[in-house]
Amino acid sequence: MNRIRLSLTIIVLAVSALSAGQSNIPAVDLSAIKYRLVYETFENSSFDICIINADGTGRKKLTDTADVHEMHPKVSPDGKKISYVEDTGEGRERRRDLYLMNIDGTGRMLISKDSREQCWSPDGRFIAFVKSESTRRFSMESWATKGLYLYDTRTGIVREHANNTLEHLYNLCWSPDGKYITATVIGGMGLKHTNIGIEVNSQRYFKLNVSGCRPEFSPDGSTIGWGRTDSEFNIAKIYLNRAVPVADRDKRPFLSVTKGYEVYHLDWSPDGKYIAFSFGPEGEQNVGGTAKGWNICIAEIATGKWVYVTTDGKQNKEPDWIP
Repeated sequence: MNRIRLSLTIIVLAVSALSAGQSNIPAVDLSAIKYRLVYETFENSSFDICIINADGTGRKKLTDTADVHEMHPKVSPDGKKISYVEDTGEGRERRRDLYLMNIDGTGRMLISKDSREQCWSPDGRFIAFVKSESTRRFSMESWATKGLYLYDTRTGIVREHANNTLEHLYNLCWSPDGKYITATVIGGMGLKHTNIGIEVNSQRYFKLNVSGCRPEFSPDGSTIGWGRTDSEFNIAKIYLNRAVPVADRDKRPFLSVTKGYEVYHLDWSPDGKYIAFSFGPEGEQNVGGTAKGWNICIAEIATGKWVYVTTDGKQNKEPDWIP
């Protein structure tokens, strides 16, 4: 595959800046990565979910519906299932529901109506999600949510989290030890814009000391990556049992892009060696938002090398690794 180099700057942990245009930065050998990815793409007037090898080969649509948008795929820890959201209708009449399907796109099943921003528990038993803030007037905003809910894949039962005051949460991520769910919050619980940790089995939540949005755990739970701004990823060690989970001294810039471009939807590979992310010209990063020219990319954590996975620019977003 012809791998087009991004016009961005990668900053590795040693904080040594490397220019994307320099010829001494070789592309990542994606053929050495055994994992595949799923992501959302826009074709034939609707969003669908695709599966692809890390080197860009083997692309296949798992959904292909002209009148329904399937988006925001999240793969189960055993790699057998995908949870995703499905949008139907238009304008204010649009609605977003949460579904589950097999990794090959078969066996689609509704989990919860008017629901979004899901994530899996590390043991694969539960799917955490939030409800749409209003069922009468649809909003594309990620933070237009209320509550926190847990779906039990064994019993099919949905229960609300013990803290029923939670609101305006998005980008849920379950910690690998199973004890916490992190989220970005905008205007909820008296908070303006911050990132929080929520104890799964109690009412307690707390600030992470992280600005920006969308924190994601590394597979071993020792590190998080997040978007400090629309154009920059940071990473840091995280200690959820401390008063200040992320210390300022531990924060490191990892990847930044030039003005007019954005990076979003960071996701760690199962072995912790790579991150997949969305990159493109300024657009709408929210699920279902217009982001023409966006593609899926992979960066190597140890070296800062990177490369495109997709090159068609079909609003490719929300990558998630298959274990």
